[in-house]
Amino acid sequence: MEKFLTSIFVKRKEKGTKRLLYNLGIFGLIIGIWILYFIGFPFAGLYTAITFSIAMLGIKIYDDKYMGISAYGDRKATLVIAEQYLEIRGVRIPFTELANLVIYVDEYSGMPKEFFGSYHGGNNKIEFERDGKRFSINYIIKNRQDFDRVSRLVDGIEKNPNLQKYLLKL
Repeated sequence: MEKFLTSIFVKRKEKGTKRLLYNLGIFGLIIGIWILYFIGFPFAGLYTAITFSIAMLGIKIYDDKYMGISAYGDRKATLVIAEQYLEIRGVRIPFTELANLVIYVDEYSGMPKEFFGSYHGGNNKIEFERDGKRFSINYIIKNRQDFDRVSRLVDGIEKNPNLQKYLLKL
């Protein structure tokens, strides 16, 4: 039986805010050095502006890769996605006990963004109802191979005729 073991991801607002300020600072410094270059400030020549910009972008890319998902939140508990059940914090919940189940497979850590940077891998989500309560859990996919594996697993769950009545119709 195919299953995928990962961690539940809990976003922390203070970490997200800190990351936003860090990124704004990096790009602010790059824009600042170019403004100094264009107004003719003595030490801000073209070579200095280019070198400084490349160095700051290199620092940002390295830091994004080094910090990864821990820059945005914390890993809290284990999660297992299997063909017939979810296991959350060691508690196995068969799909037959769930209603309106949706498993989103959106990104993996290091996946390139359309414009600049990379995804942290924690915006994948599982939503379901159980005992009249609605649950939403973010989980982590670490790399491209796991992303492909989870995609195939979720496709199999969605195509399983025995589970159709437990899935949310999108």
